[in-house]
Amino acid sequence: MSIQSCLSWLVDVKPSSDRVGPLVVLGLINDSVHSSGKVDTALDYQEYPPGVIIVPMRSRTTKPFHTTNLVVFAPESVKNKCEDYNFVAHGDALIVDPGCRANFHKELLKVVAPLSKKLVVFVTHHHRDHVDGLSVIQKCNPNATLLAHKNSMRRIGKGDWSLNHISVSGGEDICIGGQRLNIIFAPGHTDGHLALLHVDTHSLIVGDHCVGQGSALLDITSGGNMTDYFQSTYKFIDLAPHVLIPMHGRVNLWPKHMLCGYLKNRRSRELSILEAIENGAKTLIDIVANVYSEVDRSLWIPASSNVRLHVEHLAQQNKLPKEFSIKKFQRTCGVHFISRWIWAYLAAELSVTVQEPTYTQRY
Repeated sequence: MSIQSCLSWLVDVKPSSDRVGPLVVLGLINDSVHSSGKVDTALDYQEYPPGVIIVPMRSRTTKPFHTTNLVVFAPESVKNKCEDYNFVAHGDALIVDPGCRANFHKELLKVVAPLSKKLVVFVTHHHRDHVDGLSVIQKCNPNATLLAHKNSMRRIGKGDWSLNHISVSGGEDICIGGQRLNIIFAPGHTDGHLALLHVDTHSLIVGDHCVGQGSALLDITSGGNMTDYFQSTYKFIDLAPHVLIPMHGRVNLWPKHMLCGYLKNRRSRELSILEAIENGAKTLIDIVANVYSEVDRSLWIPASSNVRLHVEHLAQQNKLPKEFSIKKFQRTCGVHFISRWIWAYLAAELSVTVQEPTYTQRY
């Protein structure tokens, strides 16, 4: 984060902001650190918390984001603390979620090559925008060890990683340069989603459970589950981390504020879905069209995944009206939804072309 960008953010800072705040001040302080040569890359990066380097790299992620945060942890002075714990893995350096696009693999190589051969690679989950760079690391450092949940490992292709790996399930500790990191099982986004707590700074790497802008999407095709998501969020609140590090967007210095905001948003959305059902909506497209009526229809498909999971969550709580049939609803979640969505999307596009041009739009 450059001095100029920090000064620009200071103009807009608000006391209750969940993304900027004192981070811009720390950016001013850390500007001299940025030139210390800790990371060999032409890309912008920041170091916060101290010792945790975050490099946003272009990836195959979804809008509004374009990058995935590569997290690099490489203590300059190695402390001898590892003998006090039963660690699942030891190393002198750690990287988290190397998911950059192929045309950024050279930049990833520049970051990874100078790191110690005793390298640990941690993957929060299996999505392509979090693992696309694994093959680069494997070729650069065949001695590296990959850590991931077993549900993520079975979805990571052999072409991405075929060497040493350890399946973890949460509760294990990693020792990096004598410093301890605790692995946390945090399902919800997927059924193999993990978080990582840096104990010394009490900073929490949250994967895609939280993002720097908007709300997270849950992947119903990979075991995404709304009940699990709520439970993982409460788990994070109980941990009371000092900092949240998402894999998309900015570091968050008000973790409780952000996590409580996520709970409020999810419960508000669930209430809107229940109201739509109580008012007669019976199919997925009807519920999505009702709840997301003011949202760009191109976003209805990703939103539909969360809607399906919310309906399942309501069913588990016995909150759905007796006349609402889950089985009939589920039959509307495939071709029926896609065909109705295409019609709605084309109709919206056609209406835009015949309207007078405008210069402002509310999002």
